[in-house]
Amino acid sequence: MFVLSNAWRALTRSKGRTALTAFITLAVTFGTVAGLAIIQEDTNAHTTAYDQQKATLAIRPTAATWKKVSATDSASTKHYMTWTSYTEYATLVQSATNSLNFTVTETVPARVSGDLKALDGGSLGSASDDETGGQLIWRAFWTEDAAKASDLGTFEIVDGKDLSYDNKSSNPNTTGALVSEAFASANNLKVGDTLKVAAASDAQTTAKLKVRGIYKYTSESAVANPVTAARNRENAIFTNYQTFAKAGLDPQSTDKTVSGWAAPDLDVVFDAGDSATYKSLVSTLKKSKLPAKGYEFSSPSLESYNASLEPLDTLSSRAKTGTIVLVAVGGVLLLILVLSGVWAPKRDDEIGMALVSGVTRGRLGWQFMLETFMMTVPGWIVGLVAGALLAKPIGTAWAGGQAVSMTSASVWNVIWYGLGACLVLGIVAFARVACFNLNQLFEERSEVKA
Repeated sequence: MFVLSNAWRALTRSKGRTALTAFITLAVTFGTVAGLAIIQEDTNAHTTAYDQQKATLAIRPTAATWKKVSATDSASTKHYMTWTSYTEYATLVQSATNSLNFTVTETVPARVSGDLKALDGGSLGSASDDETGGQLIWRAFWTEDAAKASDLGTFEIVDGKDLSYDNKSSNPNTTGALVSEAFASANNLKVGDTLKVAAASDAQTTAKLKVRGIYKYTSESAVANPVTAARNRENAIFTNYQTFAKAGLDPQSTDKTVSGWAAPDLDVVFDAGDSATYKSLVSTLKKSKLPAKGYEFSSPSLESYNASLEPLDTLSSRAKTGTIVLVAVGGVLLLILVLSGVWAPKRDDEIGMALVSGVTRGRLGWQFMLETFMMTVPGWIVGLVAGALLAKPIGTAWAGGQAVSMTSASVWNVIWYGLGACLVLGIVAFARVACFNLNQLFEERSEVKA
């Protein structure tokens, strides 16, 4: 009790230093906990969580190949992937994975017909429909997953119903189509109305479609194909595969070899399982000297996942630097504050009188250590608890919505390092008593008498 009361009186004599020491301890602890949580989450996102992601496999033209494709040159569609090419890949994928799950998107230009009009905003300029295949885009989705992964941008239905993705031959929904909100408004189209579009390769070949739903985009476009990118994406008409095939737009359904604007931009994406299977599958395909020149393998799902981590990656990089700076600067400041308190010249008399009065160095040293613990330990505890509770909501908000969780490993790291830091500062305070030369006290008093 004597030691405790003396330590408390020493702290109250320097309220400013005591409060500042406690605050810095709290801030350093809180910042360290939050920083470690963010860093750990980023590490987990790129390791354990990444390995658990669903992996897809696509074989698509490279950027250099896409540069050879022109929105005003129908012959350049020869660079598209074909069903014949994909059959070769499908055979190897099925052999390597013992399964063949895939989804398909097919896209062709289309012409307006009758009173229908296209929205402006593309980059086709004054080129004729014969040169471009038309200002519209007709895109067919094999499955709902294909629709969700559309590179024109994700979309939501604002009126009517979504497409039916039942690709059985008995599916009666072979005329339903989705049109954009802007396109519907420009053409006074409502759910249930009929529109007629003409084929890109032949203005006399038309197809009647019924507006099943009206959509609006919810994300930006990421189109790589110059033919599609040259058109205003609001001019895109979405149907299921059955509707596309019934209109004779899929070479596979007509069993014909097509070229020019009749050739669809075929995008088949295989289900490769997880990331490890994807890597193994790519390795197997490359051993068969695939992909062909001008094409490349990619995993749209893993690329999308990595893109979603960019805010977390940026935050983690800043957290690494910030945590190091915070701990270094905070540690130095705490050391200075402790030294300024226990090594102040005014404390010479206090130490000397205590020792002369019979107080042992051990007991006095414990008092000085206790002073340090009373300034740092409460701040450390509050910072630890606050950091553990607030790291998740704060980190998630800063990471652009990417969930950040507090792990027990991070908490224990802060516990042990925090205790170690408090102990080191306590030992520094104890050293003040241990290093005190009692003789200097008597020397000073002799000088005063003289």
